[in-house]
Formats: sequence, C-alpha cells, structure tokens
Amino acid sequence: MTALNQVTDHLREKVKKVNPKNPKANSGAVLLRLHKTWEEDIDKFVSISFSIIQFQFSRTSSDSPAGTAKLTATSMLIGQAISTRIQREPLPWNMQVRLGDLFIEAYKVNNLIELYYPKVRDSSYIISATSDWAILGDIPETRERINLIGTSQNRPPLIRKSTQSVSDRTIHVVKNNQDEFDTKAPWVRAINKLQRTGWRINRRVLDALLDNEDFFVSYNPIEDNDAKEQKRRSKCIEWYFITEKAKKLKDADVFYQYLEADYRSRLYYSEPFLNFQGSDLARGLLKFARGKPMTDEGLQWLAIHTATSFNMSYSINEIPEWCSADYKTYLEDEGLDNISVDKMVIQDRIQWTNEYMDEIMQAGRTASFSEDAEKPVAFLASCIEWYDYSIAREQNRIFMTHLPIPIDGSNNGWQHLGAISKDPQTGKLVGLIPTDIQQDFYVQTAKELINLNEDEEIQSKLDTMPMKHIRKGISKRGSMTRAYSAGAGKIAENMFFDCKADDFHITYDITEDNCKSLAKTLIKAIDNVCPGPLSTMSYFQNLAAFEIGKYERVGPDGEKAGKEYDTIKARYKELYIQEDKTDEELDELDELKKQLNSYTSVKVYGNGSDTLSWVTPSGFKVHYENWIMRSAKTRGSIDGKQIKHVAQVPSKMPDIRGFMRGVSPNFVHSLDASHMALVIDEWSEDFGAVHDSFSTHACDVDKLLSLTKSVFIRMYDVDNFYNYIQDQLVTNQSELDVEQPTIGSLDISDIEKSEYFFA
Repeated sequence: MTALNQVTDHLREKVKKVNPKNPKANSGAVLLRLHKTWEEDIDKFVSISFSIIQFQFSRTSSDSPAGTAKLTATSMLIGQAISTRIQREPLPWNMQVRLGDLFIEAYKVNNLIELYYPKVRDSSYIISATSDWAILGDIPETRERINLIGTSQNRPPLIRKSTQSVSDRTIHVVKNNQDEFDTKAPWVRAINKLQRTGWRINRRVLDALLDNEDFFVSYNPIEDNDAKEQKRRSKCIEWYFITEKAKKLKDADVFYQYLEADYRSRLYYSEPFLNFQGSDLARGLLKFARGKPMTDEGLQWLAIHTATSFNMSYSINEIPEWCSADYKTYLEDEGLDNISVDKMVIQDRIQWTNEYMDEIMQAGRTASFSEDAEKPVAFLASCIEWYDYSIAREQNRIFMTHLPIPIDGSNNGWQHLGAISKDPQTGKLVGLIPTDIQQDFYVQTAKELINLNEDEEIQSKLDTMPMKHIRKGISKRGSMTRAYSAGAGKIAENMFFDCKADDFHITYDITEDNCKSLAKTLIKAIDNVCPGPLSTMSYFQNLAAFEIGKYERVGPDGEKAGKEYDTIKARYKELYIQEDKTDEELDELDELKKQLNSYTSVKVYGNGSDTLSWVTPSGFKVHYENWIMRSAKTRGSIDGKQIKHVAQVPSKMPDIRGFMRGVSPNFVHSLDASHMALVIDEWSEDFGAVHDSFSTHACDVDKLLSLTKSVFIRMYDVDNFYNYIQDQLVTNQSELDVEQPTIGSLDISDIEKSEYFFA
C-alpha cells in the first residue's frame, strides 16, 4: 500500500469512528462526517491537502526555510480549502485549524512529516518534510493525485461576475472577495486577455527534463546541514508536481490558465507550480500555443534572452575583445571585479549569443542542459529555438516561433517611486533616464553603505568581501524591499538569511548582530541614493496618519485622561483577575467599571477612517484594511498530542502604525499592477505576466517595449502626481496639514530613449 493510500485510510477510519453527537468528539472529523459524500470525496480531499502542504514546503523565507511550514497557517489553509468543498464556508479560524489538523495528523502518523515546537513564546509549531516525503513523487499512485488547478483545455469565457468556475472549483476573480465590480474595467479586460492566452508544453524541453532528472534533484540526503536537507526534500517533490502536471498537458495543443487578483489588483495564476510566474523549471516548460513568424528583430530579442538566461560572468581582466563598451573602466569605478552578461549593453548581449552560437546549436540539437547556465531550463528552450530556426532556414520555410521572450523592469518599485517624485538621481539608477551602461542600483547602495559605516569591526569584515558579495548578501534584498517599506528588523533578518545561504557567515564571519547594524546603515544609504522616493514614502505615511486619524480618551469633564484613569484601569484589572472576591470588592469592581465607562474616545486629528481606499489607474477599487491584531489561541490534537495553536486575528481597532508601514508598498504595488493591466488592455498579442516582467513572441517584443514605455509615461506625465495620491487617500481635505514633497526635475518622457527601462 502506498503512503498516500495510508493517509487516506487513516482519515477514513478516524472519520468513520467519530460520533457527531459526542460534544467531545474531534470537531474536524465531525465536520467531514456530516458531509454527505465524504467517503467518495476523501481521495480528493487528501489530494488537496497534499498540494497545499507541498506548496507551503516549496516557499523559502528567513523564518520558514524550504521543506518546512508553520503548522497553524498550513492547517488553516487546508481547513479553508476543505470547508469550501463541504460547503461549510466561512468557518471560524479555530474550526479551520482543527479540520486542517485532521489531515496533518494523517501525514504525521505515516511518517511523511515531522512536528516540532521552536520554543519561542506564542510561536507556531513547525511541520517539516521527512525523507519519505521526498520520495512521494516517485510513486505512481501519488502522480495520479497531482491534479491541475485553474487550468483548462477550453477557452475561458469572459468574466461576467465575481467568481469563475473551472472543473469542480470556484475561483474568485479577486481573492477572498465576492464584491461586484465593473466587468469592463481595464484590469478585468486584462485578466480576460491573459486567461484567453493559449499555452502549450514545450515537449522537447519536458523530454529532456525527464531524461536528466539527476541534474535537477538529488536523492542523497545531506547529513550535515538541516536547512539544505529540507530544501533538497522539498525540491524533489516540487520536481514531480511540475513534471507530472506537464505530462498531463503534454499532448494538449492548447490549454488556458485562470488568474486571480489580490486586494491591490496584482495578478496571480490560480494553478500552483506549473505556471508562468513559477520557477525556471516551470516557465521553461511553457510556450505559447500560437506560433508567429520569426523576424530579424525577433532574432535579436531571442539572442538577448539566450544570453541573459545563461548569464556568463567575466572578470575585470578577462573582458572579451568582442565587447563594444569599456567595462574595465566601469568596473573600476564601481569597485567591482566582474560583470555578468545581463549587465552589459544590449548589443553585447546579442554578440554573446553570436560568439557562442556553435555551442548553442549543439545544445539545441542534443537537448542538453548546461551546468553553468543561471537558468538552465530557459537556456535550453532558447537553444532548441535556435536549432529549430536553423533547420527551417535550411529547408527554406518560415519558422514559427512559440517561445515567450521577457522584458524585465529595472527595480520596478523604485521606478514607480522615482516617477512619482520625478527624482533624476533615482531615475538614472533604475532606467528612467538613458545611460550608456545599465546602472546597478544594488552596487550604489552597497557603496554608500560602506561610506556611511562607522563600526570598525564590521568595516574589517567588509574589507575582506568582494563588492559582488556585499551586493548579493548585504545590499540587494534590503535595497529591493525598502521600496516597499521594509523596516530595519525585517531587512536584518533577510540579510542574515541571505548571508547564511551563501556561507558568508562562515567565510566573512558576518553575524546576526552585524546584520542588525548593517540594516540600519543600509536604510540611510538608500535614503541618500534615492532622496525622492524617501520623501514620497514619508508623504504616503503622513497621509495615512491623517486619514485614519488620532483619538484621545477624555473624562466626563472633557479633560484628557491622565494618571487617574491609569490608576482606575490598573485597579480594575487587578480585581477582575483576582479569585475569591469579597462583596466589598465586587461592589468596588462595579464602581470602577462605571468610572471607566465614563471616559470616551474623542477624535483629535484627521478624518477618523477605519480603512484606506483608492481607485487605481486601471479602475480597480482597493480596500486596504489593517487592524490591530490580537493573539488568539485554540487547542488542537494531533496523534494524541495536545497542540497549542496561536494565530494573529484582527480586532476592531485600526492599526495606525500598520497603515503607515503598509500604505506605501501597497499603493506602489497597485500602481505596478495597473501599469501591467493597462499595457495588456491595449495589447492584441499573446502575453505572459510576471508583475514586472512582460513576455510575448520574439517578433513582437519591440512593439511591446514601446507600449510598455508609452503606458508608463502616460501614467506619470502629470505636473504633480502627489495630487492624485492625496485625492485618492484623503476623503476630506478641509483640515489636511500634510505638506507635499518637492517635485524633482526628471523628464518622464526620457524613458522613450532609455534602453534599460524594461530590457
């Protein structure tokens, strides 16, 4: 009997034995037992839980590395998914958890996952993949359970309401939201176009993957590094999810994938794993179903894509003679000792492909992967495209290209912030202004960090690090996420995680405390490098503070509550929790409660809204909530062990600090989502969407690039974009006292001449 059959049998027996009338019965099992067709549906439920757990395992973060997941969050996701199928939605969070725990237990007792507690107050239990989980994908019965979600071989109908149906699943157009919307809005039209873009599996790439499994996954346990071992296990099963889904679609001439918008209108494919927003493994397997004739311009873009997919690096003393730009001087000025092809000028990216065409043709002919390629699957797909093109030329026939070719935004969050503030300093770094060589934003912030650092111990460590390692481990992620208002704590956490991933904590002795100090310095460095975006983020925060407002508690006399109120409150709390109260103490408690109730909250600043709302340029109505969270606890049971679940659940009080932290990143995300939606709305060809990376046929990239620039310019070609932000966020401006930042001198139309805006 296979492992997943054992999981199913465990669940079946547990549910069969439960007595729904017993108030002490397992509530998750009771919910399933009350579902009329639970016995017929149990296999499907296990498949759903299996996909959810693996999806959680495949995600990597500083507090939950690949191969691990937080128990409470995972149980809630399983509970939400199953409750929808058994028509018990919405379930309270504690019931979702207990329903999910039922499935988690079935995996645990069959040695597919382990459970441990990190011993941090109010933290969640962690589940981790065992070695048996890693081999699940190699079991035929498991493969049969890997289902396609949000994928159909029938062309989706146009969106007419807030939900869509695909197979036996209902998909919300906006995640977790059933509110009605204008189905003719640009963002909805964009989803329609994306959903009606036909895809096809790249069969030669899939065959090559299946013939070279050992190239991508290892079945040899890593004994001396738990984090890497967990990642290995997760990668094994992720491989099977992607390849098995691809095999199910291999013979389809065309299939379509559904999308969902989040609350900011960012679009995500509903299909997990095998979608165009996935890893190199997933993206490299997909091509457009519709072919288009290759053109000379298309060949240039194919060459660029081929070069950047391999992305070879050259040291400062080994710059090839065929390079047209003076990279040695550039590297010396930047303090770098090497340059990768994706940082070279466009012409040299094309030339790289020309120089290595023999090797490319050989790889395409034999369908061979390169160990040195940065994106081996995308690179092989490009090599096959070149080989097939050469055969078509030999046979004197038109070559029809199906390969999606991407153009990527250069630090997209900073591009939007730079455009809002019209800051030329930022614009130069992120491709809003033409430059001879593409600027490296992360190197600039790294150099300024070194300049600002005053810690001698840290400086001695930085002195031993090549700039490329400072860029990769110290400055890159923080510089990227600061555009979305990441704070020093989160930047430090991610920085140390990145340093550990590359063993910089060993090689250069970078410690967690070092990262805490460096994170604060990095924020100052970013502020110096990008002054316009800094003032813009502060402006967002101040507007949010005004719109949410400030309240003070006042007494019956109208005076602000002071020490007397604090004393009453403290005494009330003391008596309330005291056991065995006397009659006098009960009377005192009643009197204290009356006194507390005599105090009221009075708005002393701003509009006093509970939420922030705005309408994006693509017509999406954003409703942004941020409530003060409280810890909620519930008990569960897994394999006879009592489990304490701790979740953060919203109160009824708006979190002003949360709004101030979140308004800038959420507004900017809604702008980048609008930019993409408006581009797609005007686009008439096939399109692959990855937020700030747009893909189409090679022959259409020039046209797409031109439209991408045009839409962005139209979005920001206004005298004062701050007026738009203010009008969107502030419902009543009569008492608004927030000063707008100074607008810079950047000419947004310069984007037309920039080669590195999207490239």
